[in-house]
Amino acid sequence: MNPATRQHLQQLGLHRSPFPPTPDSVAYFQTASVERELVEASHCLRTRSGFVLLTGEVGTGKSTFLRRLLAALESEDMVVSLVFNTYLQGNDLLAAVLRDFGLSPEASAADNIDRLNRFLLERWQRQVTCVLLIDDAQNLDIESLELLRLLTCLESGQEKLLQIVLAGQPELLQSLAQPAIRQLSSRISKHVQLSALPQDRVADYVHFRLDSAGADGSIALDDAAVSALHRLSKGNQRHIHQIMDRSLYGLYGHSTTPRKIDAALIRTAAAEAGIRAPTAVRRHTWALAASLGGILVLGALALSLRPAVTHAEPSAPAQHSAITHAQPDPVYANASCLAGLGTGAQLSVAVRAEAAALLQQRADFCLQRSAQGLRATFVPHISATQLLQRQPNTHVQELQYRLQQQGHYDGQLDGRFGPLTQRALSRMQQRSFLPVTGTPDPLTLHLLSLSKPQATSSNDMDPSANGHG
Repeated sequence: MNPATRQHLQQLGLHRSPFPPTPDSVAYFQTASVERELVEASHCLRTRSGFVLLTGEVGTGKSTFLRRLLAALESEDMVVSLVFNTYLQGNDLLAAVLRDFGLSPEASAADNIDRLNRFLLERWQRQVTCVLLIDDAQNLDIESLELLRLLTCLESGQEKLLQIVLAGQPELLQSLAQPAIRQLSSRISKHVQLSALPQDRVADYVHFRLDSAGADGSIALDDAAVSALHRLSKGNQRHIHQIMDRSLYGLYGHSTTPRKIDAALIRTAAAEAGIRAPTAVRRHTWALAASLGGILVLGALALSLRPAVTHAEPSAPAQHSAITHAQPDPVYANASCLAGLGTGAQLSVAVRAEAAALLQQRADFCLQRSAQGLRATFVPHISATQLLQRQPNTHVQELQYRLQQQGHYDGQLDGRFGPLTQRALSRMQQRSFLPVTGTPDPLTLHLLSLSKPQATSSNDMDPSANGHG
């Protein structure tokens, strides 16, 4: 724990971070349903019943569930391999599995499968169960999923030699539904589905996390704060952590006990974390759609009751037609919006409609519709050149932290732009409906809300630090 974080937690009377950005299986909030799923998944693996499938949205606790499952299996002396880098495909994925089991991979997939088969058979003869856990399995292609099916064919005659747990986002279900790998899907013996917390459990979750960090009732949320927290986070544990972590910073100067977190602080913390409630624009859009629907229905009814006309209707005046067709496409970015972006050179880039739906919720973007499509205008805070020069630096470290908060980056915050950071950036771009390039383009950096660059002479990190990013 770094000194600044330690000082902050001590000021609040805490001995550890109650809302860390990484999976925390030590202080695990147990619900009856999740605990039951954990027991059943362990039983399926212990009895060698076949595949276990774990799915859930980003931030619902899949990685934490896997870590608890891993601890339970290792306590029973099972041999476990955990693969979390699913950007490895095919034989590269198989080589990673062998290395995690302590084996040296061969050049060909056939040799690797043969070596793994001998290893599993030898462990089976010792009555040792081998389990393979794969996180982020939604990234696996058809070839890799078919490879996993082949691994399930390794058997002693009556029992499977390798038990497999596939964990991933709901997109994994779409991959498994493809006819080409239906044999793999048919071998799933247990499907664990994790979901967001309901409103009546959000307060229990927050107080449990606070108490486990040493708060012991010294920090409390009122009912309005709990309602605001659930509305903004939608019960997603990762979003709860992001909002509550920022809320604790808001309590830093409060010396009274208990320190109270109200709804205003929750809303401020959520905005600082980039989490916003559904905007009023969307509600107006639905209302407008409903009104237009009603008008169309009434119009159709009027036309059906109108007497039939046997002669040709006179054409509309040319002037009216010209006025109708001369109307420009809607412009979302008016002068007021553009002026509100602040000082600095504005940049306008083309975006997809799905990306525009995300950007319209933020005040630092202005959207325009033109004949060429949708465009987003903003004032960039930092360029790729500023980000990548003189590594390691705090700008890359902040980029890694932002990606880690969103669940895309699982490496060290070392301030170096390497393969792990590039892959995490590609994930973020895919999730945000941006061009998936893995490069820090201005729109991607601005969407991640990177800080404006400061003088780097005193803020740069030690260039001799080990780099894993």
